[in-house]
Amino acid sequence: MSDALHIAPPRDPGRFWALMFGACAAPIFWLGQLILGFGVTAEICYRGDHPSLIASGTALRTALIAFDAVAVVAAVAGGIVSLIIWQATRVEKEAASIAEGRAHFMALWGIWSSVCFLIAIGFETIASIAAPLCIR
Repeated sequence: MSDALHIAPPRDPGRFWALMFGACAAPIFWLGQLILGFGVTAEICYRGDHPSLIASGTALRTALIAFDAVAVVAAVAGGIVSLIIWQATRVEKEAASIAEGRAHFMALWGIWSSVCFLIAIGFETIASIAAPLCIR
C-alpha cells in the first residue's frame, strides 16, 4: 500500500470558483486588454501592405478605453473577492484544516495577483489613452 497522501476534494464548490475568479480575473483581463489593443489597432491602422490613415479614431479609442475600464473593474472585483475569502479563512485558520489552508493560500494569491495585474492594466490603460492610434 502506498503512503501517499491524497488531496481531498473541495467541500464548497462555490468557494472554489470564487477563489479561481479572484486569482485569474486580473491576468485574463490583462491578456485580453493586450490582445484587443494590439489586434484592433493593427487591423485598423495596417489593413494591408501599407498603413492606413484613419481620419477619426474616436470609435477605436472609445472601444479601447471601454475595455480598459472593464479590465480595471474585473481586477478590482477579483481582489475584493479574494480579500473577503482571505479574511474568512484567516478566522477559520484556527481550526487549521488542510482545505482551509489551501483556501487561505489561494485567497492570498488572488489578492497579490489582482494587485500586480491591476498595476499592469493601469500602465496599459495609460498607453492606450496617451499613445497615438496610427503613426502618420
